[in-house]
Amino acid sequence: MNFISIRFQPFLKFLIFIPVLLLLTGKPVSAENHFRVESIPRGVKQGEVCLISIFGPPSLKSIYVEFQGAKFPLAFSEQNGTYEGLIGIDMDTRPATYEMKIVTTDRGSGIHLSNFSLKVEEVDFGIQKLSLPSAMVDLDRKTLERVNKEAGQLKSLFRVFRDERLWAGAFIRPVEGERSTAFGLRRIINGKRQTPHTGVDFRAVEGTPVWACNSGMVVLVGELFFSGKSVILDHGWGFYSMYFHLSEALVKEEDRVDKGAILGRVGSTGRSTGPHLHWGIRMNGARVDPISLLNIKSQIPGSGLTK
Repeated sequence: MNFISIRFQPFLKFLIFIPVLLLLTGKPVSAENHFRVESIPRGVKQGEVCLISIFGPPSLKSIYVEFQGAKFPLAFSEQNGTYEGLIGIDMDTRPATYEMKIVTTDRGSGIHLSNFSLKVEEVDFGIQKLSLPSAMVDLDRKTLERVNKEAGQLKSLFRVFRDERLWAGAFIRPVEGERSTAFGLRRIINGKRQTPHTGVDFRAVEGTPVWACNSGMVVLVGELFFSGKSVILDHGWGFYSMYFHLSEALVKEEDRVDKGAILGRVGSTGRSTGPHLHWGIRMNGARVDPISLLNIKSQIPGSGLTK
């Protein structure tokens, strides 16, 4: 395997503009840099994707939000005069109010820091109990070595930060089919606690086309023990999407693909009990619910995310 390194219409009237150094549910506080910040949703939950929109001068050279050590860049929309970007809240982020840092660089290379607060709310993800063949759960030494090696490779892959945004506009469902397993379930397999479910599963007939949820670069095509035939896209800015248990992959590593491109077909390879697609998202390492990414566009009718 070879590993390689927003535009919105005006927001609805009920959305409230708030300045930097503001608890999103509290009172404005004056700041040296007179930015205004919007968060959608305004109260973000564990494992959700959050849209941040910052109103500031168009002359900035760069701007990003820093959350728990991760950098989430924002892009300027000339149409609305705002800087916009997406932030991923990991499923295990402790419920609390967090001080998030805004880092801006002006054309003179001066660096400026500001802050705003974001409340992360707790989610009960639920528990799923499964029974699988023991060979899929009680791994022998050789298989365990393979699993650990593959996990290390994926971890290294997700650390790569491409300083270029390849995605644009709304994200789409990667497959037609009913959602069969929700994000975040704490799994108990054959009576033993396992890692949580970090994506969503869609039940579909074997051979159903699987589409790229947005434009990006193919950075992994391979066969892994747990996820079977797999494709991973790098969408830039630390943003990755995963497509697992395929019957076949129809792309190769380093391919650039457009939103809606066919990546492969639904299968039941790897640790799977039947044909389905496991779709996962990583944002700067944060494990987030892909459905929350799809839901953002419905919360901003008429915005650039719907295009």
